[in-house]
Amino acid sequence: MKFIFHSPQYLYLLLLLAPMVGLSIYSFYIRRRKLHRYASNPEMRTTLMPERVGRKRLMRDLMLILSFAALVIVLARPQMPGNKQEGEDRRGIEAMICIDVSNSMLCPDLAPSRLNFAKRSVQRLLERMQSDKVGLIVFAGKAYIQLPITTDLKTAQEFLANISPSMLSAQGTAIGEAISLGIQSFSSREDIGKTIIVMTDGEDHEGDAIESATAAAKQGIRVQVVGIGTAEGGPIPVADGQYLKDEDGQVVTTHFNSDMCRSIAEAGQGSFVTSTNQSDLVEALYQELDKLPKANTGRLDHSGYLELFEVWAWLALVLLVAECFIAERRNRILMKYNLFSHE
Repeated sequence: MKFIFHSPQYLYLLLLLAPMVGLSIYSFYIRRRKLHRYASNPEMRTTLMPERVGRKRLMRDLMLILSFAALVIVLARPQMPGNKQEGEDRRGIEAMICIDVSNSMLCPDLAPSRLNFAKRSVQRLLERMQSDKVGLIVFAGKAYIQLPITTDLKTAQEFLANISPSMLSAQGTAIGEAISLGIQSFSSREDIGKTIIVMTDGEDHEGDAIESATAAAKQGIRVQVVGIGTAEGGPIPVADGQYLKDEDGQVVTTHFNSDMCRSIAEAGQGSFVTSTNQSDLVEALYQELDKLPKANTGRLDHSGYLELFEVWAWLALVLLVAECFIAERRNRILMKYNLFSHE
């Protein structure tokens, strides 16, 4: 019987079990040491703290630790494959999404930053591209494939979440190189629509973007450009809450280059889309993608998964309730001398 977890990243919380167990043992040891300090006679120690009291304390700690483990498993959502249902053929397009990660994309003119605005836009776009094949490219002064083209959009979303300017040290905006890399990333199929989506503010481009977009169009690949930023622009944050400054000590203002973005889209026979409203931006872009010819991108099997987290949720609840009913009655002598209070 095979089990999987919908959100396995939460399982890392189970690493906290070891220090929790250690803390429980340490607490028990401290209590015993205090007891030995005030009562050297074994019979007196038994009177002050019977064995059952120690066992109850350990039992309560164990229940709390086990309930924590059960709640972690609930968060991870254990599942078991159910009965397979009849699948269906998926029809979609091939798209390589190129995301600008240059420092200018840190500008907060689109809160919280241009890059975060772009990433959230791509996230929402992927939610509507369930039948398409998608790949990711990141670029600044150089361009790199972050994720080869795939139908696994869940993996694409995970890779998308990890995108940041720290991925590339070379600064600049190598849009042309990103487009060229995108051209090489598609399959050799001729029956499916292919597009390169460039998410950028268009600033500090390397100069070969128009040529690369033209080359893509000649191969039947549309280049869509999504402009990220505002006409007013803004400063570029650096470390310690400061902003990037020029040689004269003046704060640098980065501006969204809409003319360059529009020119690249025209050369690539695609569309230029920009908006400060994320919903409008994604909708406009998706409408352009929907015009491209679609072909079979694979078969989608509707294999139902049985959710098992309810079992662990009930287990956690039972353990917590049981822990509450294990009363730890304090010995009156201990209370009188306050032996186990914190020092």
